[in-house]
Amino acid sequence: MKHLSKTPLIEGIDRRDALLFTALASALALAGCGGGSDSGSTVAGVTSGGTGSFSTGAITGFGSIIVGAIRFDDSKAITILDVDDDNTDLRGQLKLGMVVRVKGKPKVGISADAETIEVRSELLGPVSRIDATTLTVLGQTVVVTATTFFGDGLAGMALLALNDVAEVHGFVNSENNAITATRIERKTLASVKTFKLQGNIRALTATTFQIGDLVISFASVVPTSLTLTNGLLVRVRLEPTLSTGTRKAVKIRAVELELQDRDEAEVEGTVTAFTSSSQFSVNGLPVDARGSTVPTGLKPGDRVEVEGKLVNGVLVARKVALEDESDPLKFELHGTVGSLTATTFVVRGVTVDFSVAQFNNGTANSLANNVRVEVKGVVSAGGTQVKATRIAFTS
Repeated sequence: MKHLSKTPLIEGIDRRDALLFTALASALALAGCGGGSDSGSTVAGVTSGGTGSFSTGAITGFGSIIVGAIRFDDSKAITILDVDDDNTDLRGQLKLGMVVRVKGKPKVGISADAETIEVRSELLGPVSRIDATTLTVLGQTVVVTATTFFGDGLAGMALLALNDVAEVHGFVNSENNAITATRIERKTLASVKTFKLQGNIRALTATTFQIGDLVISFASVVPTSLTLTNGLLVRVRLEPTLSTGTRKAVKIRAVELELQDRDEAEVEGTVTAFTSSSQFSVNGLPVDARGSTVPTGLKPGDRVEVEGKLVNGVLVARKVALEDESDPLKFELHGTVGSLTATTFVVRGVTVDFSVAQFNNGTANSLANNVRVEVKGVVSAGGTQVKATRIAFTS
């Protein structure tokens, strides 16, 4: 069986992560030779990463795009594409709550010019169950929170129906394959080339495996460079049929890591492997947290934001923070007012409810079409608008 491996899991880490952590351990050992490192923040004797910035997470603002704490000028990006469809140019189609990977030039303050932007939804397929705060799509549980944004005509979960095709952006908990949604959109079946999902392989046989409750057949689609193992984090494309039971994979690949050195890196995601509080991975990316304070009780499946630098394929952390999914996600918009009504206006294609906002440098009476503003707020109750908490007038 060419694509199977009997390598056992080591403390919850799959074979691929184990190899990465072996390399990490060797690098850290080298860094400790000859008197040790300056602060525990170097890898293999390297005291700084490469030039440039890197961030992955949900889009939380526009006026440039805001990902993590970095404002990227997306007008400078060479490519803006769907990572699962290289032919799809998404320039002008980025939305709040979409999960992206952004590579950029060096930061200046909190800003950087984007070089490439990759959009990566975690799940696309038919809805098979709808509950009060969860959906089931392709055998995966989708958790809807107060911070989930809805698009394409949806006003919360109320307008979703069984067998609707939903695209979900968010973060996968590798412990239970539940996805905390940051954005949900409804698609037409005719517009979908393939269904897709991301998750950890389990119940591997010679011809099938499972992700969550979904059974997937993979005959003849595994690349020779990939060895399937239980626990491996993969992205899978599936034939777009509404049939029940086993689904057929048309493409399988391991979740790719960022190997290029970057001076500034901010990664939002879930802990996908854990050896210790100073050695774990986020979204499959190895983290060296020796030089930072790590939240007590950190464990696999926790949602975190890690800031640091990328060195030799390792995120060398200077800050690790737990994220509380019950806290409202803060959104920020910069641009000109349009489509002004008594309680709403539009900025960068986003509808803003200003009914309870506090104002700086003016009042609600100062609002007018084409006036420049900075908006800070949270997701509205229906998940379709930003409910402004503060609006400032800018020049």
